Amino acid sequence: MRKFLLVSLFAILLSDIMLGLGLTLAPGLSLKNAMLYVLFVALVLEFAVGHRDPLRETWPLHIHWFLLVTYATFTWLVIVLLGIHRGYEGLQAFITLKGQLVDLFLFLLVYLYGPKDEAATLSLLRWLIAVLIVVNMVTMIDVFNVPDLGIIIDRDDGRLAGPFNEVNQYGAVLIFIIPLTAGLAMASRGSMRAFYGFGALIAFILLGLTVSRGSYVGLFAGGALALYLVRDHVRKETVIKGAVTGIVLLIVVAGVIAYQNPEGFLDKFNVAGASLERVSSGRTFFWRQTLSMMSIWPASFITGYGWNAYPTLFVGYGDPHNTYLLYWFNLGLIGLLLYVFIVAWIVRFALRGLKVISQDLKPVIIGLVFGLLALHFALFFVGLYASSLFIWALAGTTLRLLVEDARKQDSTATPTAGRAGET
Repeated sequence: MRKFLLVSLFAILLSDIMLGLGLTLAPGLSLKNAMLYVLFVALVLEFAVGHRDPLRETWPLHIHWFLLVTYATFTWLVIVLLGIHRGYEGLQAFITLKGQLVDLFLFLLVYLYGPKDEAATLSLLRWLIAVLIVVNMVTMIDVFNVPDLGIIIDRDDGRLAGPFNEVNQYGAVLIFIIPLTAGLAMASRGSMRAFYGFGALIAFILLGLTVSRGSYVGLFAGGALALYLVRDHVRKETVIKGAVTGIVLLIVVAGVIAYQNPEGFLDKFNVAGASLERVSSGRTFFWRQTLSMMSIWPASFITGYGWNAYPTLFVGYGDPHNTYLLYWFNLGLIGLLLYVFIVAWIVRFALRGLKVISQDLKPVIIGLVFGLLALHFALFFVGLYASSLFIWALAGTTLRLLVEDARKQDSTATPTAGRAGET
């Protein structure tokens, strides 16, 4: 029942975004929110009666998420109570705070604590990735009109916006799930290995069709860093096989792009003699404007202008197309460092876990490291919104898998170590 509810929450959120179902119950409250809060309250009640493992290994992650939410709420209160920014919509900013920070934290907690043991966690992760594979398959079918389902919106430039209706956000999600899906394929056997391998292939092809240069940079730069960090856990033969597979995939994707949208691809990569602003698709203009505004009040580099202040101070612009710059502008160095710590902690925790977990699950954890680093390189060029919920749900589930398996390996290794010490 628990797994069914967690998978349902994931699938309903995807369906709402993809199909535009509008499952809103009240301002700031949707069917997704209602399910999320019910699951969270159920977990709190289980903790209250002492039936839940507190997972102390992950407490540093929770503490820093809580601090980030607390500081963002404090800045929101200061703006509302003191009327600092003219035209600041307090209620809308609060709804945004709930949706873009609080709900992300709750998604992480619900999917981290929801499963009861390692088997249940691995099963949940398989189901969540399977849902994404099905969505990507539907996207592929609709893109090539076999048949035309009328779900995916066609852009004038031919680039694929996918189920999230935004090119760069979809690309960022894809580069997170590709390594995780490939890791599940390597950790599976028989037909399941073929299914997840096929899912990774489809995601790679769809990534090519987004023509999102930021996502391409994220995949290669983040992948290179991840490969360096996990070098002690990956055999040279595996790296060679991966390189060959990557080359084959690039050829396949190039063929698909040449068939589907060659003009859009060439236009994006035709940078000869172009200015830096054109090469960055105008991002450098937003970045300069953002930093110039911060320099007017130097204290903002430390404290920020307050939660969701950017759209108020830059009327007509939602964000600077850079997640880190957006955090810096709104929450200052305080908020930015808290967020960076959260991501760095997860990567470090996963790398430490690779030393003790079972060999079968190593590809999944390596996939998490690759996906997180690729995503956070891409976030230099895009801001994530509703799609972030999927990222943190998958991260929470994978972290639980790591904790459970590491505990099991420690418990089996301790008696052996004890006997060896006595001999």
